[in-house]
Formats: sequence, structure tokens, C-alpha cells
Amino acid sequence: MDGISFNIRPGTIFGLVGESGSGKTTVGRTLLGLYEKSAGSVKFHGQELADLTAPALRAIRPRMQLVFQDPYSSLNPRLRIGDAIGEAMLQHKLCAPQ
Repeated sequence: MDGISFNIRPGTIFGLVGESGSGKTTVGRTLLGLYEKSAGSVKFHGQELADLTAPALRAIRPRMQLVFQDPYSSLNPRLRIGDAIGEAMLQHKLCAPQ
């Protein structure tokens, strides 16, 4: 991808669609700070992701989400949906085990 730009305001739902192989996953992973960007900036709540330390990035990651289009490769088929979502919430200490 080349020359993309967008601003996602708090509380909005943002969808990125395109042809297979067009770079949607690469853009998503770059937005989350999982890939290095080649130019420009990626900010989350006004903070440049590239400037954050590893602990600071870990602290904000629970507030970020990337949803892949194929739920069968994204979700563990052996878990109920509630358990799969709960697993991530437990990992990020957003809830207590039951």
C-alpha cells in the first residue's frame, strides 16, 4: 500500500475492505504497532506508537482490536464464543476468573 491516510475517532467503528492481497492485514498490523511503518505516523490517543516503550505499548494494546474476516482462523473452534472472548479479557486482566 502507498499513500494511505485516515483518522479514526474514539467510539467509531472502522472497516477496511479491499481485494484479497491488497494489504488490509498489513495495514491493520501496522496500526497496532506489530509491523514497522516505512513512513508517516501511527498515533493512538495522541501517542505515536513508534515512540512508546515496550511496557507502554503493552499497556495500551488491550484497548486496540483487529478483527480478521475469517472467523474460523481467528477463533478456536473448541471454545465457545464467550470463552474465547473471556480468554483475552482474562489475559489483559479486564475481568476476574469465574
